[in-house]
Amino acid sequence: MTRAFVAIRPPDAVLDAVDALSASLDLGDGRRTTRDQWHVTLQFLGNRADVDAAHEALAGLRVPAARAQLGRLGAFPSNKRARVVWLGLAQGDDLFGALATDVGTRLTPLGHVPEARAYHAHVTMARYKIPADMRAALAVDATTVGEPWLVDEVILYESRLRRTGAEYLRVASVPLSPPA
Repeated sequence: MTRAFVAIRPPDAVLDAVDALSASLDLGDGRRTTRDQWHVTLQFLGNRADVDAAHEALAGLRVPAARAQLGRLGAFPSNKRARVVWLGLAQGDDLFGALATDVGTRLTPLGHVPEARAYHAHVTMARYKIPADMRAALAVDATTVGEPWLVDEVILYESRLRRTGAEYLRVASVPLSPPA
């Protein structure tokens, strides 16, 4: 049993653009995430996941590959009281929503029930122990970040918590069917 999650990882060229954006942002006292940590989570499996069973359950995802693009900065729960600063999607909301639903349906029988709140695809850029007012920092124009890319696989990751931050290890990938 291990701590794990299912996610999409943008390609290196897109991560280069995320890196440039991150370097340009004044994120104050936030704990920045690193390039190795950038991904879009579809579902967190918790601290006691059977990754082999999860991989088997994900085989044959029904959502076809499609294009996505990052863009739009924001914060949870709000830009005024940020606990998490994120980079969302400029393109691909329907794709990521469908993937999150299909992944959730397949993993629920294993005890990995999706969160009750609405799914919001994003890359976490920074976390804050104390809520921070990030309205000024997030007012930059980031309507699109990087080029659109073909999302053609879902990745199962193991997460190892370290003092320096989480380390994510790729355990398996599940290819998506060709685009419709």
